[in-house]
Amino acid sequence: MTKQDHIKTVVVEDSAEDVQNLCEHLKRFPHISVIRTCNNGEDGLKAVKELKPDLLFLDIELPDMTGLQFMESLDAATLEKCQIVVYTSYVDYMLESFRNHAFDFLLKPIKPEELDKIMRRLQTVSAPTEPKSDGKILKTENNLLMFINATDFQMVKLKDIGLFQYDKKNRTWEIIIANRNKPVSLKRNVTGKTLLALDPHFVQVNQKYIINIEYLFQVVNNICTFYPPFQQIDYVKVGYLFRNRLMKMFINL
Repeated sequence: MTKQDHIKTVVVEDSAEDVQNLCEHLKRFPHISVIRTCNNGEDGLKAVKELKPDLLFLDIELPDMTGLQFMESLDAATLEKCQIVVYTSYVDYMLESFRNHAFDFLLKPIKPEELDKIMRRLQTVSAPTEPKSDGKILKTENNLLMFINATDFQMVKLKDIGLFQYDKKNRTWEIIIANRNKPVSLKRNVTGKTLLALDPHFVQVNQKYIINIEYLFQVVNNICTFYPPFQQIDYVKVGYLFRNRLMKMFINL
């Protein structure tokens, strides 16, 4: 999907109140078109097969099946095209949802800023070409679930992230986390755009570094100085092309 695309959306949710609430929130996004709502899994699967939506909001607890069983019933072609946002009150299902091809996780009751972040992430995703199971980062509330290979993952609090740095040799982004001795390498197809879309406090300062601006203390001779616990980092240089945007964000903190 690109910014210009009309995004066909299906909602599978058994609570009429939750369907109405979600649809009201989605009206803020003119490129989102809810083409059908279903109150059970069987009808939802038929709708997805018939309508081939770009986006699916899926409740985790349906009257005839779970959301996880629903995702397991979808064929590979559908999973490749359709981005699935799990829509639930239960954060406990986050990991299993992610493993079953979920694109993101939206908790009830809806917080507009969380839905905004999901919409921004959708703009960075090319559904026909991006593998559904690779390079995924799931954000919910103040946490990130980041896969580092096919089976291993890290649960990271946003407030513990100091910066992301690009390892040119291994062609991967790494995450620098508070009170961790070594950076954590992410999967190869995690891009800088994906990282920047996770939170408005993440800002790119050159081709190799994306920092959490909340930890930025000052910039002297184009070198960033950070608040603890990242005060030992003294190698992040601000690139000329990134300086103006960084200054604007820093002033507005």
